[in-house]
Amino acid sequence: MPCKALAVCLLGLLALSSACYIQNCPIGGKRAVLDMDIRKCMPCGPKNKGHCFGPNICCGEELGCYIGTSETLRCQEENFLPTPCESGRKPCG
Repeated sequence: MPCKALAVCLLGLLALSSACYIQNCPIGGKRAVLDMDIRKCMPCGPKNKGHCFGPNICCGEELGCYIGTSETLRCQEENFLPTPCESGRKPCG
């Protein structure tokens, strides 16, 4: 009898624990994020001629790269935006 009660308890716990506990899934599921349009990263630097490549990196073709300077302060806002961005096709530098 104790074996049957143990089996019933284990099955009950299994049924209760198989629910999804993740609360921050995007609408449409995990893979729906891949279907979203990727926006351009925020402009930065002098006269907004560069684009953010991270929270402290601003690069542009005409101005080079600024790392950890006052020109990169605007790039820190990217950390608070919910969607990914694309800085450009060329690597920084």
